[in-house]
Amino acid sequence: MEQHPTLTERAAGSAWVAREAGLAEAVAKWEADHGARRASLPDQARQLAQAGPIPPHRLGQHAVAAGLSRAVRTVTRLPGMVSDVLGGRDPRHLVVDAAVEGFVDQLALGGPASAEVARVIQGSGSLFPSLLTDELALRSIGPANLMPVTVKGIVRRSVGALAEFDFAPVTSGPVTQMHHATLPEGRPVDVRLRRPGVAGDLAADVRMMATLAAAGQRMAPDGGGMGMGPMGFVELIGRMGLEAVDLRIEALDLIELGLIAEDLGLEHVEVVCPLPGYVSERVLVTSRAAGTPLPDLAEPVADATAIIGAITALTLEAALVHGTFWADPSPEHLFITPEGGLVISRASVVGRLGPQLRAAGITFLKSLFSGEPAGQVEAMRIAGAVPPDLDVDALVAELAGAKALDFGTIMMGGEDALLGAVNEAVRLMLKHKLAPPVEVVLLLRTVFAVGRLSDLLVPEGGGFLAALMGLLPKLPALLAAVTAEQDEG
Repeated sequence: MEQHPTLTERAAGSAWVAREAGLAEAVAKWEADHGARRASLPDQARQLAQAGPIPPHRLGQHAVAAGLSRAVRTVTRLPGMVSDVLGGRDPRHLVVDAAVEGFVDQLALGGPASAEVARVIQGSGSLFPSLLTDELALRSIGPANLMPVTVKGIVRRSVGALAEFDFAPVTSGPVTQMHHATLPEGRPVDVRLRRPGVAGDLAADVRMMATLAAAGQRMAPDGGGMGMGPMGFVELIGRMGLEAVDLRIEALDLIELGLIAEDLGLEHVEVVCPLPGYVSERVLVTSRAAGTPLPDLAEPVADATAIIGAITALTLEAALVHGTFWADPSPEHLFITPEGGLVISRASVVGRLGPQLRAAGITFLKSLFSGEPAGQVEAMRIAGAVPPDLDVDALVAELAGAKALDFGTIMMGGEDALLGAVNEAVRLMLKHKLAPPVEVVLLLRTVFAVGRLSDLLVPEGGGFLAALMGLLPKLPALLAAVTAEQDEG
């Protein structure tokens, strides 16, 4: 069986890597030190998403947040709830509404780790219940920027003193924030640092959610019809969180993305380069990201359709062609250059699909666009997501009868119809208790995330659909190549 080259071997032959002195050698060391942990992230997520003890300090923080939430809701919601009950509304719906609002309150009050959970949910389309995503859309959840003295201490302890440092962050997210700085030799760089305590708190939150989800599944084994079920929620959050908090893995992920962009010939896409000697678990120094952060842009992007095409190539096309894909294409990770080019300042999460899961993804996409519901179910069977007691005929009939999945509806409705079709297919499959592996769920989330980006960059629509239409003719050859790879294995 042919062995695929390692990241170290690919880096050694890369012109992009060769531009940075000593980077190829550094990649070899990073992969030797952290590659095994990076490769085992799906297994780690499954282990973390298990019921178990929760650190007392985090339990206490959530208890305080729950108390505040109850106090606020008693004042703001109780009169309306009484009115709704008197008006004849089903009390069970009121209980669900109150539970969702209380959970979102917890996320708003739980600090950076909880804000990261909210971010993951918001970008996940129909994988999470609409009640939850709708409530999150009404809120602004995010931590405050770190104090300069805190930033200075983290950077000095992790990578040493820098010549100049701008303490106002260029971009800021729940897990990390990024600053402009200058190395002692005068080179302008970016410094990304992890927020204090977020790694431990995120792991504790995943364990707590798993414990609550396990109890919920015992009370409601069917998951209440809520998306992929509570344990699926927890595993996805754990998978993304474990990778996002370790900036040594981030360095490897940036190399992976840079190599994919190079392989795909994406000339107008730049991935920032991690710098040898400046990589630690909590701090990562990279080449300077030129341009303006996407959320800060005041004017429309000159060639937004090309930008969406490039992002689609790094996500969906890369998943099907390479089995490795960018799984967190969030606006805060993107910069737009004055010439309209794209700069990726953070990877955050990179997904990985083996040949079997790639075959499943190609089959699903091909079947979706050709209007073959049986092929969509077959794709889930290939992925190992079909339970033994599945009523295949019933699921195929529901998929066939869904107007959103009609080929004509997708083609006439454009991008919104396409994402609506994916939403509907996912909803129906999860309704029938299909349980796709976490990397497949990660790819589905990525599709929704690219759709959100397309709405932001190309409000008139068409960018994402155009990129996908360019990929469709390649699907038969890709499926044949993956099948041959499986046969060789």
